[in-house]
Amino acid sequence: MSKKCFCNVVLLIWILHGTPFNLEAQQSPWQAGKAAGNRVSLLGQAPVNTTQTADIWGFQDATTGKEYAIVGYGYFSTPPNAGVMIFDVSDPSNPTKVSDIAEMPGFDVKTWKNYAYGVTGTATGELGRIADISDVTKPQIVGSMPTAHNLFISGNGYMILAYPGIRIYDLNINPASPALVWSDNLGGGHDAAVIGSRLYDFHGGAGTFIYDFSNPTAPQLLNKIVDPAIQYHHSGWVTEDEKYLFICDELARHPTPDITVWDISDVENPLKVASIAEPGATIHNLQIVKNYAFISHYTAGFRILDITDPTDPAVIETYDTSPASGEGYDGAFGVFTFTASKNIYISDGQQGLFVFSFDGLATDAGNDIGPPAEYALSDNYPNPFNPETIIRYSLPEPGQVQLAVFNLLGQPVRTLVERDQSAGVYSVTWDGLDDALRQVPSGLYFYTLKTNAFSETKRMLLIR
Repeated sequence: MSKKCFCNVVLLIWILHGTPFNLEAQQSPWQAGKAAGNRVSLLGQAPVNTTQTADIWGFQDATTGKEYAIVGYGYFSTPPNAGVMIFDVSDPSNPTKVSDIAEMPGFDVKTWKNYAYGVTGTATGELGRIADISDVTKPQIVGSMPTAHNLFISGNGYMILAYPGIRIYDLNINPASPALVWSDNLGGGHDAAVIGSRLYDFHGGAGTFIYDFSNPTAPQLLNKIVDPAIQYHHSGWVTEDEKYLFICDELARHPTPDITVWDISDVENPLKVASIAEPGATIHNLQIVKNYAFISHYTAGFRILDITDPTDPAVIETYDTSPASGEGYDGAFGVFTFTASKNIYISDGQQGLFVFSFDGLATDAGNDIGPPAEYALSDNYPNPFNPETIIRYSLPEPGQVQLAVFNLLGQPVRTLVERDQSAGVYSVTWDGLDDALRQVPSGLYFYTLKTNAFSETKRMLLIR
């Protein structure tokens, strides 16, 4: 349940239990053991709109390599009281608005290929909108869709609408006209995420449902997590090895835990291994990259947990984006961490867009501003993988680029990139399909990056 969802209940809880939080006077598990340091740097900031800023996502132009922040605004509203702004953040010190999709609701927004999808946060109606953002300076509304509270789009082109219930739409045939392929018929719910081969359905008061997503048109329920310590299964993420699930509870009021951590290595027997209760702020969204959890934490702002040991998470960085305090729903709303530059975007409901860097992510090529110093082809991640994997590469100069996948016999399987590209860092997802969009079998595959001045081949393992 995000801001103002079930507003009467939430407002009552807030009035009864919300108290100002003085960091100097109180210490919480978020501060225990490790004090916040200086590993986070604020690179840039930009206001969004007088209407409250909502969720945030990212987009990278496949031709130019430029990065953009897609920022929604307006809670539970339709245009003109809501919209989506696109910011050029290729120079993170100077985020620049390049367009405003005034016809698209912006409570939650996601991108896939060259399309953006936005919903109102409400439950019913054909109020969602689809925009072609091939030209980010002139986005065009190209379709409509049912609205939802939240949405998520998997790398292989399936959109999950959450609340009411879970609804799965195929974007592959026509991204401007999503085709419904499955629904759970449960009603309720809140948010969802597809990570690896699983769908995680954070279904509010009903629990967290874990599905096998190998076949998006017929996901198979593996298990459900229900815990009396969790008031509302709001959102979450899994570690990169998919062994630990972090669940956020937006309705938690101290001493109820804001986050619980679950060992799901044996999905039939999930085991709670850690919990964190914050007395001074309300949790919202969380994403995990490497050994870190990145959190938009409302009045507490942007926070980073070290989860090297998921059974003992510890805060290592905080940056308070909000002048507000106490448990409540002002402040940092959305977080987006999956950028080629390794920069991190935060949307603050009142303060707008923030762009950060964090040295824990800066070890990969391409984190520096400007063109990379040399050609590079990174190891794909994850590897082994199912159903998809990410391939990153760096270009120090513009030119013709080909990135292709081959089988053990050296036969071409899939051409992922074949075009002129500018200097920059790029990220491409291979979804385990060939050029005819047919699933390829399990096995060892090779991917090759070729330019006029560079060629390198690496291998990857697909396990179905």
